[in-house]
Amino acid sequence: MTISSSIKRFFMPVLWMVLIFYLSSQPDLPSNRIDYLDFIIKKSAHFTEYLILVILWFRALQLKSPSAAFFITLVYAFTDEIHQLFVPGRTGNLRDVFIDGLGICLGVFIINRLRLWKYFSFPHQTRKLGK
Repeated sequence: MTISSSIKRFFMPVLWMVLIFYLSSQPDLPSNRIDYLDFIIKKSAHFTEYLILVILWFRALQLKSPSAAFFITLVYAFTDEIHQLFVPGRTGNLRDVFIDGLGICLGVFIINRLRLWKYFSFPHQTRKLGK
C-alpha cells in the first residue's frame, strides 16, 4: 500500500469529520420556527451524519469487521459534543451522542447486511465469512 492510496482511502471520512466539526462550530444553526419540527430535523441530521461516517470509516479501514469503524465514530461523537461545550450558543448533550450512536448502529447493521447479501448472492466471488 502506497502513501497515495492511504490518503485516498482516508480522505472521505476525514473530510466528513471536518464537515461535522465545522457545523458543530457554528454558534447557532438555522432553525425552523416550529419547535418539534426543528428538533426532528436536527436530530435526524445527527443520526444521518454518523451513519454515513461509520460507513466511510469501514470502507477506509478495509477490515472484515466494522468494530474499529464503530469505535472511531462513537469516540468522535463524544468529542464532537465536548467541542460544542466550548462553542458560544451551543451545548454538549449526551442525548445527541445517543442519537449519533443509533445512526452508527444502523450503519453497522447495513454494513453487515450488505456483506451477507453479497456473500449469498455471489458465493463464487467472495471468500468465506470471517476469514
